[in-house]
Amino acid sequence: MRYKLFIIIYLYLSGILAINAQDLDQLGKQKAFHINGGVGFNYTTTHANDSNRIPLPAFWSGNVNLNLDIYGFILPLTAVVTNGKVNLNNCFSQFGMSPHYKWITLHAGYRQYSYSPFIVSGQTFMGGGIELHPWIFRLGFFTGQLHKAVAFDTLNIYQQNIPGSYPLNVNTVNGVNYYSSQASYERWGWGAKFGFGKDNNYVDFILFKAQDRASSLKDTYSKTNLVPEENLVLGLNVFQRIGKHLSFGFNGAASIYTYNSDVADINDELTVNIPLKGVLTKLIPIRPTTQFQWAGDVSLGLNFSSFSIQTQYKRVEPYYKSMGITSTLSDLEMFSVQPSWSILHQKIRFIHSFQYQHDNINHYKQLTTGRVNFNTAVSANLSNKWGIDLNYNYFNMCQTRQQTNLPDSIQAQQISNTFTIAPRYIYTTSKFADAVTLVGSYTDMDGGKMQNGIRNTVRNFYATLNNSFSLYKGGWSINSGLNYNSAKTAMSNLESYGFIAGVSKSLFNNTLGLSNNNTLLWNVLDGKPNGNTYSIDLSATYSLKARHVLGLGFNYLYSPANGVYNAHDFRQTRVMLSYQYSF
Repeated sequence: MRYKLFIIIYLYLSGILAINAQDLDQLGKQKAFHINGGVGFNYTTTHANDSNRIPLPAFWSGNVNLNLDIYGFILPLTAVVTNGKVNLNNCFSQFGMSPHYKWITLHAGYRQYSYSPFIVSGQTFMGGGIELHPWIFRLGFFTGQLHKAVAFDTLNIYQQNIPGSYPLNVNTVNGVNYYSSQASYERWGWGAKFGFGKDNNYVDFILFKAQDRASSLKDTYSKTNLVPEENLVLGLNVFQRIGKHLSFGFNGAASIYTYNSDVADINDELTVNIPLKGVLTKLIPIRPTTQFQWAGDVSLGLNFSSFSIQTQYKRVEPYYKSMGITSTLSDLEMFSVQPSWSILHQKIRFIHSFQYQHDNINHYKQLTTGRVNFNTAVSANLSNKWGIDLNYNYFNMCQTRQQTNLPDSIQAQQISNTFTIAPRYIYTTSKFADAVTLVGSYTDMDGGKMQNGIRNTVRNFYATLNNSFSLYKGGWSINSGLNYNSAKTAMSNLESYGFIAGVSKSLFNNTLGLSNNNTLLWNVLDGKPNGNTYSIDLSATYSLKARHVLGLGFNYLYSPANGVYNAHDFRQTRVMLSYQYSF
């Protein structure tokens, strides 16, 4: 086991590398070599009477963080080992560097390029690139591999390796969880950017192309169940600051996406609704599985010292895709406006936002989903001691039928209103500080009718009064408060009220810290007493020579059955150990 851990740490240290951008013009002024970092270990054991609510009853992890500084080149190295399954398939996959000299920047290894939110952003490429900014020009080019070829594992397609109740080999692709590595062809791409201007006034033309290499997989199963894809995206980005107060932005992209590039080129006699098809066929073959989609947004902003307003309109066609971005919402039309202002020398600030969006742009769906979100907040700092925050949020999600013969039962609807008020008072002297805060929140949510005909309504009221007192001399800190919560649904009414209390103390010149926090709540279910909820937290930290930090924590929680949150009485005991060494 000892040698296995050593090999795992060595492979991770050798593979997870990234070098930040380095200014070569300052190379001679940098220190030759410097290293810092840390080593840590954590262990947590949890015992509960309901194992379904405990992801891992026993969990340990070790981590190593190193920062190597070689003439200003920063190489962060990270290794993490846990008691779960360790995947070493990509242990040598995270090396990259981006040195720059004056207006020239080079990229090598694993890098991310941000050309456009609709074209290239967030994806990691293994390859190289260059950026040039001479005078007013903005030039860029990169090429690289998006991901390696992965064949179907016929023995592990449906396997679930779940120690305890926590799936450790889950892979998430576009929001979908898989329990084995997803098969894929080797995918390569390249992008180019040509523009002119500065950061506050520029115009960029963008071209991106990527495709799967069908020859990267040879096995029959993969060839039968996978199809190679191909993508070409053209885009335009514009940002202009007009005068001192007005700004304008535009991001647009047109994507030509082929969902199966094994299909022969399309017959010219067939009609394909793709603009400039004659020009585009020189860049990408047009096939029966080729689709044209576009996306874009336009924004306008007005900014003054005490007033600003930002507006944006966004539209993304259904099934819009670009291989250069990780994922994006499609079939979306959205409008938003965000005004804000302040008065009395910014002692009172008003921040508002309004957003409306809907799908079903092409009217292909049976239901159109619309969402309205309105939020307004007022923050007042009346003095160094007094302040108050007010907030109101409105959310409305409603579906409308495109066909009159659809039943009402399949339509979804939700309307909610939330009001929050939070006054505060802070009093400080040369010896102590005292802060009193009150937070009250009320939410009224109507989720429409359920299958039994009863309306799905929730009315929740929450209030907490908290006082934090800190005594500078002696390192004492005392926290106390009162809590009240009421959750009323169509089926039940749950109330809880009680208090919180805690104390912390620093000892031995702040090298030892002790703390304790406790919560006790009385519960009432449908007007009848329903037991008590209580929790106890104890923790201690000890620092040795500012490099070694030891931690010990203990938590106990009991919550009675209430039919809303707990089907049965729930008890949990947790012990936590930690160690961290920094250098």
